[in-house]
Amino acid sequence: MSFQRARKEDLAIVLVDVQDYFLQSMCGDAEPLLVRLEQLLIVSEWFGLPVLATLEEPIERKGRLTERLHRLFPERGRVFPKQTYDLCAEGEIATALKDLQRKQMAVVGGETDVCILQSVLGMLNEGFDVFVLEDCLYSSEPCVSPALKRMTQAGAIPCTYKTLFYELCGTEDFAVWEDAQQRAVTNGFIPVESLPPRKI
Repeated sequence: MSFQRARKEDLAIVLVDVQDYFLQSMCGDAEPLLVRLEQLLIVSEWFGLPVLATLEEPIERKGRLTERLHRLFPERGRVFPKQTYDLCAEGEIATALKDLQRKQMAVVGGETDVCILQSVLGMLNEGFDVFVLEDCLYSSEPCVSPALKRMTQAGAIPCTYKTLFYELCGTEDFAVWEDAQQRAVTNGFIPVESLPPRKI
């Protein structure tokens, strides 16, 4: 198992299938999840993290990236359609991941026990360090602990949005990131402690 620390110069965000079709059937309240995903997109600019998103086909039926995230999606971010549950099984996406030239992937989205599980296993097989942000995942299945356990046993690094955020900040010295924080606040940044609670 890898025990790597997340580093902003090595990390990318992978946003899997956050489409209204799936969100409508997810277990639990979508609001705490969507707030965390919004914040993750905001801080991706703060820390200079590339973002890659996937959309499960048929997009005409399942939808594009949900509107709340679409409006915050970074200009340089890339979005790919996919048919396979393991995003690494799609040649174009696998190539795009490698082209990011990042060794670490922070994975969020859904569904935890299907596309997230299969994609995490695929990325581990490709040699990436994979951080699974457990409070930024969703599924229509209430029992996802076996999938989370399987990912961890395979070598994925369990994490949360809060843990990742502070790991990337690295310090309470306000002067180090004052300018970046002010830009993030303009875009809607919320202090981590003010996020709505979400039970994992």
